[in-house]
Amino acid sequence: MSADASQERSPGGRLSATAAIFLALGAVTALEVWVSQLPVDTARRATTLVALLLGKVGLVMHFCLRAHLRRRTAPRLAAVALVLAGVFAAVLMLEASFQTGVR
Repeated sequence: MSADASQERSPGGRLSATAAIFLALGAVTALEVWVSQLPVDTARRATTLVALLLGKVGLVMHFCLRAHLRRRTAPRLAAVALVLAGVFAAVLMLEASFQTGVR
């Protein structure tokens, strides 16, 4: 057993990794709040928020859900559903941004 494997399975290692993920998600959320109040046009703001949303989905899928897509079919389907939910939210945000620019 290597030193890396023993550190990965120790409770302290998991706790620090979990804390790091929640700090990263908190930082992305703070960045979203900051971006939402920037004095830029709506399309740029929405595009930036969409990118942050998809980044957040990626963080949650990779670190919180431990989505390893090489395993069985059910985790893959759940991963696809979560990614599609993020993409649909992004498309709706961009569409709303476009509609406010048209009117």
